[in-house]
Amino acid sequence: MKASILILVENTSPTPGIVGEYGFSALLEIDGRYLLFDTGHAGAIFENARQLHVDLNAVEAVVLSHGHFDHSGALQKYLELYGPKKVYVHSGAFARRPRKTRHGYEEIGSPCSEAELIKAGARFEFVDSFTEIFPGIFLSGSIPRYTDYEDVGGFGTFKIEIDGQIKDDLIEDDMALYISHPRGTIILSGCAHAGVVNTIHYARAKLADSRVLAYIGGTHLMGAAPGRLQKTAEALRKIKVEKLIVAHCTGFDAAAYLRQELGESLVKGEAGMKFIFE
Repeated sequence: MKASILILVENTSPTPGIVGEYGFSALLEIDGRYLLFDTGHAGAIFENARQLHVDLNAVEAVVLSHGHFDHSGALQKYLELYGPKKVYVHSGAFARRPRKTRHGYEEIGSPCSEAELIKAGARFEFVDSFTEIFPGIFLSGSIPRYTDYEDVGGFGTFKIEIDGQIKDDLIEDDMALYISHPRGTIILSGCAHAGVVNTIHYARAKLADSRVLAYIGGTHLMGAAPGRLQKTAEALRKIKVEKLIVAHCTGFDAAAYLRQELGESLVKGEAGMKFIFE
């Protein structure tokens, strides 16, 4: 199996001409099949694809890791530009998600409703539990929370509207993509609101493979307390992730700490970077 992962959208980029945008998106090519994992929130995906000579029309299906705007915001425009596509997403992804500010609430959920996206060409496949979507490619669905030190990242600041009431959001629609590679599991995560260690544990349990070839994506350790960072580093050291490519919501302090603790296995993932596993 040959798998390549190209980061199309990330907060920053080291490559001239590539646009940084708050959010995440990656293009996967796995044995000739193309999948788009998240879309970022605005136009960076389209400009960066043009700069990198990527044909987004070749994408067979889209996966949304969860319903936040910075992962789903460009989906409607993508569908309008490139036609109807199958879209894999958790059934809870389109809930209203107001965030409290000094001036009231702002919406941080998907900027487009399910109905608007269907009109634009989305053919939804709802995935709430572990599911194989293509040979050797799996979606986690809702990820069990095993650890006692991981939360959604800033718990209490994320809110969800349920039956007209605003409650703490556990972000149960958070899911990851797992690739069963002969050398170990490749994991893609948008934000890992379920916890990066939980996300990895679930992959190892469901695929019965303790080897983790790569973890790519957000970890939502931005603002994490020192105790959580220490326990996360200890767990990752035991797991022995071969390549830990952290991005987006990891945050500078957490990325620097993990680099110090884990050494060269940790890479800061940025827009324009491509990783190939053969």
